[in-house]
Amino acid sequence: MERVHSFRMMSRFLLLRCLILISLFIAAAAANTSSTITDRDALLALKAHITHDPTNFLAKNWNTSTPVCNWIGVACDVHSHRVIVLNISSLNLTGTIPSQLGNLSSLQSLNLSFNRLSGSIPSAIFT
Repeated sequence: MERVHSFRMMSRFLLLRCLILISLFIAAAAANTSSTITDRDALLALKAHITHDPTNFLAKNWNTSTPVCNWIGVACDVHSHRVIVLNISSLNLTGTIPSQLGNLSSLQSLNLSFNRLSGSIPSAIFT
């Protein structure tokens, strides 16, 4: 009888551990999804602030039907899928830099050179 009781206790313990691990995995996945949506929204805000895109670069490549990590000019971390590089240099873009760009909290490299973009790069990028 004692073996049966011990087996049941062990089974419950293992089940509880599995449930905790699954819960942690789901929470991490939800946080990752939220972060990638924040990155996407920041880049779409930049696109919305572009008033002249002579080659239609952003119009052709940056849309919600394509994952952000597949957008041209964007590179993401392989594990977190967060934007770590934004390079839209030499596209002859005209517009303003939106404050939402500061939401790219994992950004490691930013190249906006050789465009006509006005405004300041949000200080949040540098923290």
